[in-house]
Amino acid sequence: MSRTLRTMEGYGLIRLERGERGRITPKIIHDMVALDLPLTVTHEAR
Repeated sequence: MSRTLRTMEGYGLIRLERGERGRITPKIIHDMVALDLPLTVTHEAR
């Protein structure tokens, strides 16, 4: 799980904060993420 959280932090989706006793807590930065994904593959994308 920590690898996934670090990846999400790298994309700017969360922030990891160090709390009491060195415990790391994920904090949400955004309240919404929108993805625009094509449902078909164009000839140029191959």
